[in-house]
Amino acid sequence: MHPHHIAWSVCLVPVIAAHGSFLFGLWEGVANECMPYFEGCTSISRAAREGNAIFLFRGLMMPVAALLVLFWYLQSAWLKLVTQQPHPATFICGAIGAVFLILYVDFLGTEGDFYRFLRRYGTTFYFALTVLAQMISIRSLQQKSGELDTKIRRYLKLQFLLMVLYWCLGISNVVIKATGVSWADQAENVIEWHFALYMSLYFGLTAMMWKRSRFDWQFRTGRH
Repeated sequence: MHPHHIAWSVCLVPVIAAHGSFLFGLWEGVANECMPYFEGCTSISRAAREGNAIFLFRGLMMPVAALLVLFWYLQSAWLKLVTQQPHPATFICGAIGAVFLILYVDFLGTEGDFYRFLRRYGTTFYFALTVLAQMISIRSLQQKSGELDTKIRRYLKLQFLLMVLYWCLGISNVVIKATGVSWADQAENVIEWHFALYMSLYFGLTAMMWKRSRFDWQFRTGRH
């Protein structure tokens, strides 16, 4: 296994967990039949805790949290090779975000205001800190973009576009909630599905960067 396999894992497994849980709920007859990316009939959390889908979601996302810690350690090591500077903030933000993911997944499906509070803050800080780590990584690479391989620069531009989408989605969610329209909850669900997907795509692009640079477990890079 190469480092880029870890990056592909944290890209693909959450996508499989979210969509697999929703489809499992449909199969059991406990989920609403709709296109969540467009109709917003359910959130990812609700889809994951409907019926027995929660066991699938937990079984996949708990290992992802551990892999995320490893991913951000590898990312900080790769950034150090590329930029010749240490990047502790990238690892710290990403690793703490992974801990909040564990908190969220562990209390998913539990009842009570306190557990609802833990789930809400777990998912909020997971998304916020993960995106922050991604932003720090992108900014660090942009400062050295002139020294990067052509394909890596292309992947970096796509990651930056994902960041623009994050901000557009976040601002749209705030504006919609502020207006108090009747379909605000559905819009929030739509935004959540898109946001989670785009956040996962970042890791796939990083996997391609690592593979392109021949990043290995000895924390070395090669040249093409």
